[in-house]
Amino acid sequence: MPARVRGKLLATLFASVGVTRTGFLAAATVTALVAQETLGSATWAGLPGAVAVIGMALGTAPLSWFMARHGRRRGMVIGQVIAGVGALVAAVATDVAVFPLLVLALFVMGFGNAADRLARYAAADVSAPERRSSAIALIVWAGTIGSVAGPALLEPARGLAETLGFVGLAGPYVLAGAMYAVAGLVVFVFLRPDPLDLAPDERIERGEQPLPVRELLRPPLVRVALAALLTSQFVMVLIMTMTPIHIRAAGESLGAVGLVISAHTLGMFALSPVTGYLSDRFGRFPVIVAGLTMLAASGVIASTTGGADRLLLVVALFLLGLGWNFGYVAGSALVVEAVEPHRRLQIQGVADSMVWIFGAAAGLASGFLLAGGGYRLVSLVGSALVAVPVVVIVRERRRSGSVSVPLRRT
Repeated sequence: MPARVRGKLLATLFASVGVTRTGFLAAATVTALVAQETLGSATWAGLPGAVAVIGMALGTAPLSWFMARHGRRRGMVIGQVIAGVGALVAAVATDVAVFPLLVLALFVMGFGNAADRLARYAAADVSAPERRSSAIALIVWAGTIGSVAGPALLEPARGLAETLGFVGLAGPYVLAGAMYAVAGLVVFVFLRPDPLDLAPDERIERGEQPLPVRELLRPPLVRVALAALLTSQFVMVLIMTMTPIHIRAAGESLGAVGLVISAHTLGMFALSPVTGYLSDRFGRFPVIVAGLTMLAASGVIASTTGGADRLLLVVALFLLGLGWNFGYVAGSALVVEAVEPHRRLQIQGVADSMVWIFGAAAGLASGFLLAGGGYRLVSLVGSALVAVPVVVIVRERRRSGSVSVPLRRT
């Protein structure tokens, strides 16, 4: 494949994800606050965010299967349209303070947003095996745009919403709707040729049936990848979701929330090229272990901070994001490498569905943990959960020495 074509496709995916994440992160930052203000309690404040993640979980498999049949481009455009509609309905639900409508809107937004999260695999389609982690990391890196712009646009979005006659917290959802529209247009116009045209072995033939999930999960590499992906997502969502409420409870402003969440999302995305390089150069396993270590440290630090301790919260949430990034990039590369080419889109869909289900469970559990034991309990539970993938990884490496072979370039 000519380098010019590969560069164009990667640039298109990068731009699309950057625009989408800007709107998504702005909306995600205020969702727990919207729920708390609507209900007057933090107990169910994690529900709308959890439902959005359930939407992503349920949307990933059908959108991935659709892409396998009809191409990445069509699937991504359809996903952006669905997500944009959900975001605009969420703005209306916020304005009229109808909690069930907000929950429904977040589900629709999440369902469509699953297509955006599959973009990293489209980058892997157009890359050589020894560059897959770097290609995946490039698309994850696009989230840096959103990590800076999304929280930074909270106040302007609030002002715009109030100018238009809506409540201020509806603004981030309006912004998200506009961003999804722009991203869909970028993909529709510029993602040509379709990435799967350059990876024809990954297409699903007409009449071919999906492999049972149990069979997909049989290879040791798949289980190692899932241990990294699922734990990284659960711990990150668990702690991150309740952090804005922890800060606001201390009397801090929305700007303080934006500062801490910006640090968190910078950790999630900004160093992705470094993560990709380390994963390609030294192997998937060392990067996964490093990420788990950072997640554990983040939970311990966060457990010692008050809502007004901006510096410590910035450090803790940055480490939380960076630990997630290490597990997400290296784990995603393992997912691509773990099965035969014609099964890759199916395992990608299954893996991402499981990731978002775990994220939804974490978002829902975070509110109950906060109500039951405060932010300290939320953080310590997240830190303790890092032991789970360590056990899985050690067990799989003992069962099969082959687990370690593909984790490092030769």
